[in-house]
Amino acid sequence: MTFAFEETGTAGSARYSSITSVVNDIERTVEFYGKAFGLGPFDVQEIDGRQASWNGYTAPTRFRIASAPLGPCEMELIEVISGRPPHAEFLETQGEGMNHLNLDYRDAEAYLSRMLTLHINGIHHFWGFPHSGFCYVESKEIGGITFEVMRGSGHAGKKGHNHLGLVVADTGRTIDFYQNVIGLPAFRTSNFLMKNATYRDRLIDASFKASFTDLGEGRIALIQPLDGDSPFAEFLTEHGEGMHHLRLGAADLDEAVAGMAAKGVPAVWSCPEAGMTLLDTQAVGGMRFGLRRIAR
Repeated sequence: MTFAFEETGTAGSARYSSITSVVNDIERTVEFYGKAFGLGPFDVQEIDGRQASWNGYTAPTRFRIASAPLGPCEMELIEVISGRPPHAEFLETQGEGMNHLNLDYRDAEAYLSRMLTLHINGIHHFWGFPHSGFCYVESKEIGGITFEVMRGSGHAGKKGHNHLGLVVADTGRTIDFYQNVIGLPAFRTSNFLMKNATYRDRLIDASFKASFTDLGEGRIALIQPLDGDSPFAEFLTEHGEGMHHLRLGAADLDEAVAGMAAKGVPAVWSCPEAGMTLLDTQAVGGMRFGLRRIAR
């Protein structure tokens, strides 16, 4: 089964739907994301998943989801080659998985305006080239996501892109799995040499490999567990707040789940009330993929 990342889904196809961060407090996170980064407006809903199941066993749950349009998005894989960028620290402490969300403010005026807003809100950069239009900012304590703020510069061969960043130990193995099993589009890979970048007020030299693939239109989703057993509650307990899964929208959810199972990728959790399923994909690349039913 091949997924097609299109604006409208058809039977047997899927489109990129959302990235997900698990949070402790939706209101606080939504307020912060809106004020600091200009994200939103968020649509908040509560799911009463009485028929939810986990590894074949019934596991009723209840949670809230806040989602907002994210615009054109790319998926990014980062494999550290040398040096001590924050990606290396992430890999050592967290293992493979979602590392940051890139927000491209397109031009110098928009970028400088956003940097001023961040400064006013007491949010500071800790890595990158802030004066040249690229930096990571301190935002993980609220919502669990590190944001990369940049000015459109043709980075990764596509001007004005946004992307989701994952840190991986083996780019080739991960790309092979994502393309041939999950069905993501082809990746573009380049090595990046960073001379005299700043990392927590220190000048450093580092290099890393980054691979990109287009994922069309996406959304950012926040999930706050309320009660009951769920993978969201487990993630929050074990890892704290942070990015949890990348969701693909499928017109025929049952067919999509069966197709993944036939490829040796079983579903580990499902919730009929929300029309969503999570797949067992973390062994390669560290990221969990989800499927959600979309209107035909």
